[in-house]
Amino acid sequence: MTTEANKLNPELFRKKRIIQVTWLTQSATILAALFPLMYKDWFNLTLLFIFLICLSIGRYLVKKDLVQYGSNLVNLSITILILTLCVFNQGIRDEALLVFPALISFAVLTGTDKFLWTIYALIACSVMLMGLVNELELYKHIVIGTGIESAIMIVIILSVVTYSIKLLGSDLTSANKKLLEYQNELEQRVVNRTQQLQESINSLTEAKTELVEAEKMVSLGRLVAGVAHEINTPLGIAITASSLIQDSTIELKSTLDKNTVTKSGLSTYVQEIEQSIDMVQGNLKRAATLIADFKQAAVIQSDERVKTFNLFEILQTIVAHNKTLHKKVTADIFGDKAIFITHDPDAITRIFTNLYSNSCIHGFAGMEEGHIDIEIAQAGEQVSIIYSDNGKGIKADNVEHIFEPFLTTKRGKGGTGLGMHIVYNLVTQSLKGQIQYNPNYCAGACFEITFKLA
Repeated sequence: MTTEANKLNPELFRKKRIIQVTWLTQSATILAALFPLMYKDWFNLTLLFIFLICLSIGRYLVKKDLVQYGSNLVNLSITILILTLCVFNQGIRDEALLVFPALISFAVLTGTDKFLWTIYALIACSVMLMGLVNELELYKHIVIGTGIESAIMIVIILSVVTYSIKLLGSDLTSANKKLLEYQNELEQRVVNRTQQLQESINSLTEAKTELVEAEKMVSLGRLVAGVAHEINTPLGIAITASSLIQDSTIELKSTLDKNTVTKSGLSTYVQEIEQSIDMVQGNLKRAATLIADFKQAAVIQSDERVKTFNLFEILQTIVAHNKTLHKKVTADIFGDKAIFITHDPDAITRIFTNLYSNSCIHGFAGMEEGHIDIEIAQAGEQVSIIYSDNGKGIKADNVEHIFEPFLTTKRGKGGTGLGMHIVYNLVTQSLKGQIQYNPNYCAGACFEITFKLA
């Protein structure tokens, strides 16, 4: 991010380019100094040495963020060096003239209009002066055609080139300024849009949190209501029965105090007591069973129970055991018989025992017989088990809430509605897997369970 910002910053970009030009010019100067050094041309060698010092000073100024002064010094040094070499060597040579437009372009991009025209005036005056000196034969250069006419032509061409470059440079500077303005505007828009998006994300996060909390409260309310309803029924019956025992005992005690006890009255008392005790015991057992079911709904994980076992064999054992309880229901297991998983075998047993019982109690209710298929397969590290029956299936209204606690069609007939909730907890928490209901797989109920081998 910082690198991209530096590239888009015009000052940093110009600073980098001036330093690069300075290094390149110094390298070229050092190579050029080899020739006067070989021929012991001390004058030109001294000029090049002074020029190197000026370039070093210019680069130092640029590094100290004095870009304007540094670039002007570099440009002026190059111009004076070229003009000096022309004056004291072979006059205005073509290769030297080609450098001047580059110097003027450099002045446009790095300097000011004042400095640009200073460079132009310095070059034009030097060319005219060299032409006049050659024309008056005060100093005759080796190159032919460096008189006043050639000088005038060169100055005219230089003027046209300078003005053209100035116009192009102004357009470039204006375009660059507009580009920077657009860039700043775009960056501000991005900042504003990012802030708006962040605010939207924060609002959505808060709304999601509130929704989750609301769902938790609804689930908690449904759980409490279900527990209260299921436990209240057997406890209410037990309390009623104990009240009958108490009333009958008070009545018997009253007859004993009055010595009016009869055989028939005593026999009636015994019958009422026996009936009431049976009611109390039966409903207390029912309450104890419900509490045990509630405890099963909370999956307790233990690494001590985890072991490696054959999935096909344990499913066979589960099916064989349930066949003895539901003799009119048949079941088949097919698929890969060599799948070994590392999990809690009790979790597998409880999952498929609950599914088997649900099929028998709900799916095959009113049917003379039923059939269950269990298909197992392995794909890489993933295990897939498809459990299906040919029963009545599940009503569309109940599918959405199938794994919620206390959803049952056997309310008051022994059903607690915890079976599928227990299955869901065991699959997702103990096996760390997923369970889905697929109503399109078969005519009855179908569940697909997936989890990892270990």
